[in-house]
Amino acid sequence: MTSSPSLSPLPWVFALDPGSATPVYLQVAQGLTSRIESGVLEGGAALPSERELAAELGVSRVTVRQALTLLAQQGTVTRRHGSGTFVNPPARERAERPLGQLTGFSEDVRSRGQVPGARVLGFECTRPTPQETMTLALSPSEKVYRVRRLRTADGEPLAVEESVLPAARLGPLNEREVTDTSLYALLAARDLSPVRAVRHLRAVNAAGQLAGWLGVPVGAALLATERVSWTAGGHPIEHAHAHYRGDRYDFVMELQAGEDA
Repeated sequence: MTSSPSLSPLPWVFALDPGSATPVYLQVAQGLTSRIESGVLEGGAALPSERELAAELGVSRVTVRQALTLLAQQGTVTRRHGSGTFVNPPARERAERPLGQLTGFSEDVRSRGQVPGARVLGFECTRPTPQETMTLALSPSEKVYRVRRLRTADGEPLAVEESVLPAARLGPLNEREVTDTSLYALLAARDLSPVRAVRHLRAVNAAGQLAGWLGVPVGAALLATERVSWTAGGHPIEHAHAHYRGDRYDFVMELQAGEDA
């Protein structure tokens, strides 16, 4: 009689130590992290439901939920309401944007062989705020275009960008023109390409609405940037704010030693 071949263990099942002083939810989180880092669980892989994972590991659903919440906050997994929990790609596979290079989101995404996309979340022609008036060298009576968009790569949400552009310098603009279009390409078509910019970068946590747009848990780590760009003639042309998913986006800076080194 021929014995049947043994089944391979499920990649998300591992032994827990009931005698350990480490809380069980941390053991679950560490076990999943180990399998993700070793490549047993690959980027994009879907984890089973909380109920299934709890049954396979022999723990409660509350324990599994605590572990997955921790991994989501660390950027190891993404939890999508109604869809499930998915393993995030390792850092080496994340989108990288050089800090010293003045490029738009669409150009960055295309350079990685992906298809950029945009969904308009808000579009209006309105008065600038006091800060925008000063930053864009406007008078308080002038108007600006305020464009907020959800930016995607191959359909996956990566960033929420809000650009404020001086209406008088840009000329007529409507919402249709900024849908699935690079703003930098639009500016170039009007001979208003930015050639210099100053960008500030900081870490923030995703609030409710922003988390919903990006498909991440409330409190997830985001990279927030503020940028002011100028044309070759020295005119400020854009004041932009953006929030990037910390689990899918890295900013890279190249440093060089000074002449005295």
